Amino acid sequence: MNQATAGAVVPVDPASSPYGSGEGASSTALPEIERIFAAVLNHRNWVIAAIVGALLLGLLATFLATPEYTSTARIEILPDSPVDTSVAEQRDRAMVNEVAFYNTQYSLLKSESLADRVVRAGNLTADKDFIEAFKLDVSEAGMTSSERKGLTDKAARVLLKQLEVTPVRASSLVDISFSTPSPKLSAKLADLWVTQFVQATIDRRFAATSDARKYLEARLETLRQNLETSERSLINYTVDKGIVNLTSDTDASGRTRTQTLVAADIAQIGSALAKARENRIAAEAELSNTMTGVAQANMSTIGSLRQRRAELQAELAQTQTVFADDYPSVVSLRAQIANLDKSIAEETRRSTQGNREAYNAAVKAERDLQAELDGLTSRYNSQQRESIEMAILQREVDSNRQLYEALLQRYKEIGVAGVGTNNVSLVDRAKIPNSPSSPNLFFNLALALLAGLLAAAGIVILLEKLDSSVRDPQDVLPRFGLPMLGAIPEVLGGSVADAITDKKSATYEAYFSLMTNLTFLTEHGAPRSIMLTSSRPQEGKSNSSLCLATVLAATGKSVILVDADVRNPSLNRYLEIPNQRGLSHYLSGDQDLDGMIERLPKFGFSIITAGKMPPNAAELLGSDRLGTLVETLLTRYDHVLIDSPPLLGLADAPLIARRVEGVLFTIEANATKNRAIATALSRLRMSGAKLFGAIVTKVGARNQVYGYGYGYGYGFSYGSGKSDGQ
Repeated sequence: MNQATAGAVVPVDPASSPYGSGEGASSTALPEIERIFAAVLNHRNWVIAAIVGALLLGLLATFLATPEYTSTARIEILPDSPVDTSVAEQRDRAMVNEVAFYNTQYSLLKSESLADRVVRAGNLTADKDFIEAFKLDVSEAGMTSSERKGLTDKAARVLLKQLEVTPVRASSLVDISFSTPSPKLSAKLADLWVTQFVQATIDRRFAATSDARKYLEARLETLRQNLETSERSLINYTVDKGIVNLTSDTDASGRTRTQTLVAADIAQIGSALAKARENRIAAEAELSNTMTGVAQANMSTIGSLRQRRAELQAELAQTQTVFADDYPSVVSLRAQIANLDKSIAEETRRSTQGNREAYNAAVKAERDLQAELDGLTSRYNSQQRESIEMAILQREVDSNRQLYEALLQRYKEIGVAGVGTNNVSLVDRAKIPNSPSSPNLFFNLALALLAGLLAAAGIVILLEKLDSSVRDPQDVLPRFGLPMLGAIPEVLGGSVADAITDKKSATYEAYFSLMTNLTFLTEHGAPRSIMLTSSRPQEGKSNSSLCLATVLAATGKSVILVDADVRNPSLNRYLEIPNQRGLSHYLSGDQDLDGMIERLPKFGFSIITAGKMPPNAAELLGSDRLGTLVETLLTRYDHVLIDSPPLLGLADAPLIARRVEGVLFTIEANATKNRAIATALSRLRMSGAKLFGAIVTKVGARNQVYGYGYGYGYGFSYGSGKSDGQ
């Protein structure tokens, strides 16, 4: 079989088709990207027109637009301005939500109040460049206050419209740009805007500082009075209770601790009592031991006496070894020793008496100090009970003092901050631009190209939605439940009658593929009697009848073609033969059938033309003589082909369909709408006709993406232009 048959579909019963009658043959459907490409290719003229039109509009808009110059000034906005004093580092700072802060600043930069301020500061309503640039209507005569207010508001709206605020990413910098037809005016407006924004920020800070100072002054006066009252109450209480405070200090928690006179006396008496008790204990020990205590004071005297006595005693002993006891030297030494013994005894007695007196003095001093301490302790305990109320008064004094001092410190800081640096500073002033920023030719062309592409896409989508014709021949089965038996290429630059006689032409190959598919329709091969029809005229049914008859005759079959379109005969025109006697004459009762049959040696088949147009075509075609004619012709010929009228609007085709074995339905590609095809097929099925399948005609370059048209498959044009030997 020729390779061209690979694109054909063997007819199947729609009821038994695996795709059903409405479900698409998804296995043969094109991918979505190919369908989009096919849609763009089919409507390429619209696409090109939309893109070119958009580019031309972009060029026109660029050349007609008024040049504008953009000038940009840059400022820095910090979340909080630094304070010149070091005390700011000693207090806790609240965390600032930077996103909310900067969004607030951007909104302030675009505020109407700032625009009004710029208009007044620059006297823009009297600026000729500004008025001329934006074509403001300023009358020369004096204006009323309301008119001036309206003019100011209009100028402010113009400024806001021309303003562009652009934050610099990942920084605290902000660019403020103005675009006007005048480069000098753009720079002037940008400088005015940033200057007034900085000044407005300073004004708000000073206004806030002034309000805060007034509030703090009132609070300070109240706290000062509270502090004086609490201090006065504390002093009056201490005087009434006789509490004398010597010293006071403040602990880590801020509470004040005071030392009274009684407490100080108790401390001193306590120390003196402890010392007296030590003296009494020492005197008591000396009293019990005569060699300790006060005797120690005479220790050197007694010691020297005892040392002298020991020396004399040694000398006496040495002398007695030589002399007798009555020796003068011995007697003298004994006398001296006796005197020393007296002196030692006297000194010892005198020491014991001193220790006793010292002990008695120490006991008395201890008792006196203890009595004094007891008295002071009693007074201190009484004051401690009274100090509870004093402590309450003292805490009130401390609290009022802390509040007063803290508020006073804040008041001083606000006073210093009022002359501190601003958190908005000017980084770069606006410069006069040298070249216009708009219109930008390349940007406008790119934008126009994008708009053209979008418009082209919209047009393609709209046309695709509106176009319900058959573009992919494979859609015949899922759309209409009708097998696609052949796809016939469009004939350009010649007649179909000439193309079908060339066996190397794409037309002959296509109809040969159709004929081959017809051989599978019945058990006896190709159907013997076939009617070809369409939903409307000019869909190629007559050409298909002629070509199919030619191809069948080329296989050695005897074929006759009957032109049953008696209302608008066309086969005689295609074949350039007379239409004097034909089908209408036979149906009217003419029995000379042989005289109506004309042999066409060029094509290899015979033909019965339509004949003269009768006034009652439907009655003639519905008569039994049409069935008799078909039966008679089948006895003479192998195949009888009937070219019938179109279905829509006429009753002829359903009447003819009942007299033949089956019907081939012709559909013009890219032209016939789905509704027309469905309606025509519904009429055929209601008549009881058997539908063999469909022939899609005039398949052209628009269908090439679906695998049809010129170069279809292995091909309608396979072998064209090559030598016969290949």
